[in-house]
Amino acid sequence: MIKALLLRRAWLLGNNLTTSVVILFLFPLSIFIFTNLALRKVPSIGIYDIDFDVWIYPSMIFLITGLCILPSIFRDVFDLRVHKKVLSYLSLAPYSKSYMILSFSIVSIIESLIFGLVSIILFSALIPYPFGIIKTVGFVFYFSIYIFLLSNVFITIAILSDKLSTILISLFSFIFFLLFGSGLIISPNFYPSSMETALSVMPLAMSIKAMQSYLFSGFISWTFTVIPILSIILLLGLNSILIRNKLRQ
Repeated sequence: MIKALLLRRAWLLGNNLTTSVVILFLFPLSIFIFTNLALRKVPSIGIYDIDFDVWIYPSMIFLITGLCILPSIFRDVFDLRVHKKVLSYLSLAPYSKSYMILSFSIVSIIESLIFGLVSIILFSALIPYPFGIIKTVGFVFYFSIYIFLLSNVFITIAILSDKLSTILISLFSFIFFLLFGSGLIISPNFYPSSMETALSVMPLAMSIKAMQSYLFSGFISWTFTVIPILSIILLLGLNSILIRNKLRQ
């Protein structure tokens, strides 16, 4: 099933090659302009005594890849389900619903890795890559946790939504949190203590904080690493149950 989904992604890319290539280049550059250049004077770094370019680099990659997986999940899980297209027929295939959700998540990781690699190549012409080989391995590890968790959150929203207005409002609200509440752009330390505490217990914010802790200080936060992984397992189970119930309807 994973191979079939990847082939479908490649086919869709080939049918919209010019548009896809333009977006592939313009979207990372837009993120660079509106984060790296526009936010240089905003006190967003928090507790780490590092250059702003080093702080914002992984955040830009996380933001680009996180938003790039959204259209494919929207199309595969929401649009094709609501309009009774491919997803309904997939339910007849000899695959468990858990494997179906896992396949969507793995394909999202592969897709995001490609977007991330292209973004790093583009950014290398503007700012130097700030991490060594060992930290790059850690970066990919936390990146995979982040994308796995984010894709399952998007899948949950897509399964629970039956109307376009519902999914759009839900996704815009979540993207707003991703931009301003997850710690990608602005550190939670700058919020009031009660809000900082509320934001810090969210698994997605934990994965980002664990990534920053390792990349910027070399410290591995096991609590903030394990909890997002457990959250992924719970979401995989929840999404399997939700999609089973939806397809039965």
